[in-house]
Amino acid sequence: MTISVERAAMKGRLAEAEHNLATLRLRIEGLCTSIRQSLNTALTPVEDLEIPQVAGQMDLLEDAWAQYQKTRIDIERLKKELA
Repeated sequence: MTISVERAAMKGRLAEAEHNLATLRLRIEGLCTSIRQSLNTALTPVEDLEIPQVAGQMDLLEDAWAQYQKTRIDIERLKKELA
């Protein structure tokens, strides 16, 4: 009985982690698109670039990427435990 409860809990954690991974992927893609557009000097003259804003977005991207990597590792571990 206890093993099935633990297994169900791990499945729930796995589903939550997979959902978080998908959310993080979308966030990363959005940040990359925004940063790329903000730094495209064919669209924005160098003197009009918003470098401090882009730097802030890069910080957010770095944080999201770290969370993505941790979540991906957690998913792999949970899948291994459930196999």
